[in-house]
Amino acid sequence: MEKITDVPILGELPLSKKPEKGAIVVQENQNGMMEEAFRGLRTNMLFMLGASQKVVLFTSTQPGEGKSFIAGNTAVSLAYMGKKVVIVGLDIRKPGLNKVFNLSHRTEGITNYLADPEHTNLFDMIQHSDVSPNLDILPGGPIPPNPTELMARTVLEDAIEKLKERYDYIILDTAPIAIVTDTAIASRVADMCVYVCRADVTPKLGYQYINVLRDQKKFDKLATVINSIDLNSRKSSYGYKYGYGYGHKYGYGYVAETCGKKD
Repeated sequence: MEKITDVPILGELPLSKKPEKGAIVVQENQNGMMEEAFRGLRTNMLFMLGASQKVVLFTSTQPGEGKSFIAGNTAVSLAYMGKKVVIVGLDIRKPGLNKVFNLSHRTEGITNYLADPEHTNLFDMIQHSDVSPNLDILPGGPIPPNPTELMARTVLEDAIEKLKERYDYIILDTAPIAIVTDTAIASRVADMCVYVCRADVTPKLGYQYINVLRDQKKFDKLATVINSIDLNSRKSSYGYKYGYGYGHKYGYGYVAETCGKKD
């Protein structure tokens, strides 16, 4: 990977067994391989962030690379530090945080506020996590007919500013950036982008797209995470043989907007 991009790598995450519920594999006061891997990711991420920077956006090239899994467990790891954290479902075309945190189905979420901020209380949309008292979840909400236009509204900045008043860190789980334009539009509210890659799944074009984001300066800070290294398997063309977390991936309903476009 280092031959394709020189963007910093925050961490390399090993394969893990399927958790009992949801997709949270980080346990409090444990020192297993997964806990240590996320501690390393967390440490490197905080080192890159400035003292007043709070908003970290997670994305990937395409579905199935584990961005929601990594965003969720990073949020949990921060909460175990004693930080007040909220994770926001900005993957509004295919909300996935309910699956990650095993939440009961609810229709309310961030899209309700973005669509009608005058008649919606943002904090009424938030669910408290049963993983840690320091972690809250703001789900995606109803899938809107106009997701790109909704993400472009200035009310998104207003929502993030409101969250900053209550939380130490805001984790944004966004759509795959190479598939739809929503994430590029939302980049304006993020202090840092964590680009999740999965070798043997992420295409070479995906790694090259990281360089495009770097050169276009779409994010103040940009780094990558390599997901789910199989330490017992052969070396792959990217240095390791990878798989997704515990062998499960969520379905997505994206229609490509950016890949393969011609000027």
